[in-house]
Amino acid sequence: MEKNKKKILIVVDMQKDFTSGVLGNAECEAAVQEVVKVINSNQYDEIYLTRDTHHKDYLETQEGKNLPVEHCIEFSDGWEIRQEIMEAVKDEKVEIVNKPSFGSLLLAEELKNKYFNEMEKVEVTLVGVCTGICVISNAMLIKATLPETKINVIEKACACVTLASHKNAIEAMKMCQINII
Repeated sequence: MEKNKKKILIVVDMQKDFTSGVLGNAECEAAVQEVVKVINSNQYDEIYLTRDTHHKDYLETQEGKNLPVEHCIEFSDGWEIRQEIMEAVKDEKVEIVNKPSFGSLLLAEELKNKYFNEMEKVEVTLVGVCTGICVISNAMLIKATLPETKINVIEKACACVTLASHKNAIEAMKMCQINII
């Protein structure tokens, strides 16, 4: 990462349901320690954690009809961000953004409101799960709202439902001028 830039880390959906819970898998579980390493590198000025957030009516929603597995129901154990992640971020420098869908318009707008006039002075890095759904959605929203901001995705600190879906998302992000590290 370039010096003299404000460095922002976005940790996407490192929640129990996506790592060790109902939608977890070995790759997503392994990503937990990689994300902790990224956080512990202490290279970031700001850290945002996104939290997939659904409600009791999840199965009645469009997403619930397409993925009929209740997950990340607000205030449930599976909705919680992994303890290792919370310990690494040290609450005083983190903002949690609950998102009702794959990407967070709220997060993209917050970054736009803070940094639109200094896009070239900001660098955003994303890590987390699932690469092919939520990581790519957030990366694309941020790219659309801050088109002159350098956006990175640390491939080793991301995982998806399958290795193929992870690789497809990585290739799609490359095509959209998102830096893959």
